[in-house]
Amino acid sequence: MSDSLTRYRQLEALERRDEILDVNPAVLYVESVRGCPYSCAMCAVRGTDPHRISRDVLRRLEPYYPDLEVLAVQGSGEPLLGDLEYFVEKAAAHDIVLHINTTGFFLTRRMAELLLAARLSVRFSIHAGRSDTYHRIMGGDFRRVLENIAYLIDLADRSPQEQDFWFSYLVMKENLDEIEEFLQLAHACGIRSVRFMRLRPNRRTARGVVLPERDFRFKHVEQSNRAVLSAFRQRLPRYRSLAGELGIRIESGTMDTPGRDRSTAEWLVDGAARKIVGRRLHPLRRRRGRCVAPWIGQLIVGQDASVKLCCVMHDRLGNLRDSTLGDLWNSETARRIRRAFAEGFIPRECGFCRGFGLANYPRNAFPEADRAEGREGLIVAQRADVPSSSGRTHLTVHE
Repeated sequence: MSDSLTRYRQLEALERRDEILDVNPAVLYVESVRGCPYSCAMCAVRGTDPHRISRDVLRRLEPYYPDLEVLAVQGSGEPLLGDLEYFVEKAAAHDIVLHINTTGFFLTRRMAELLLAARLSVRFSIHAGRSDTYHRIMGGDFRRVLENIAYLIDLADRSPQEQDFWFSYLVMKENLDEIEEFLQLAHACGIRSVRFMRLRPNRRTARGVVLPERDFRFKHVEQSNRAVLSAFRQRLPRYRSLAGELGIRIESGTMDTPGRDRSTAEWLVDGAARKIVGRRLHPLRRRRGRCVAPWIGQLIVGQDASVKLCCVMHDRLGNLRDSTLGDLWNSETARRIRRAFAEGFIPRECGFCRGFGLANYPRNAFPEADRAEGREGLIVAQRADVPSSSGRTHLTVHE
């Protein structure tokens, strides 16, 4: 973890909206793995060979680890297939929160024991409440995944470190009627936080994916549309009531954020525009908004050593083989984006993103976050705690 003086300087730079930063980023995302052999219906890289990021790229990042608060190992693939020993070692050595976004397919008991040497924030993608639906959407063994997650959380409960585990649920037509069962399963695993997310299109799902071995056809416009969104919002009070009874927080996710998302048609047009003119065309109107990422960091480091400012932006700041991370952190592109946000506007590069708040970072990161948010008035997700449940239910997977 960055020492208190470094973290204070990072938060002060955010409060002042400095254009040029004299402090390193606090949050770094690394494309640890590209590719996944599994076949989740909505995934753009399903059924591909996994490739790990090279140690050469990682060595270029190591001078910046001492100032990090969060090191996220993610990317277009399954991070549990990456060089976990390396990332756990570095996170433990510098007391960094190691953030992982995973399906949990490859989680084992031995891996769970390895991971708990670090301070963890793990988002498990669990997009069903029943095993048959999970198999159609994800292609995995629901019972085995949940049992291994429960084992990890049982170990974490006995760990002296503060850990952060939560379930993510992509809401779609196929799983809309299973959300209450999903909440019950989250409770049984020991999960105390969930987020409901909108399904995003990709080239495969826009055309439609056929999975004959699972007798399943998956097309984005059929699975995610206004009817699905409307039904979810109508039922949300019921979900919140059940979650409260179970001691589960429903945190801010993209299903309950106001405003308009990019449509599938706009997504397709923007994809073509990036190839032709090198930038998005949408949204057409300039929008007001705020974001902490240009000051705190959500830098994305790809396997090719490229660096982007966050996961939404396609424009690159540069490449670590040509520049240091510190130089890219204060590049002209980064400074221009800071200027736009300092003036209260969302840059076009951000697309339809509504901005990133400190509350979107792992719950066990940034001990001063609440004080900083109150001081500088960011619009962020509310982190209202709910009473802990008196105990778990028996883990039962509905067939």
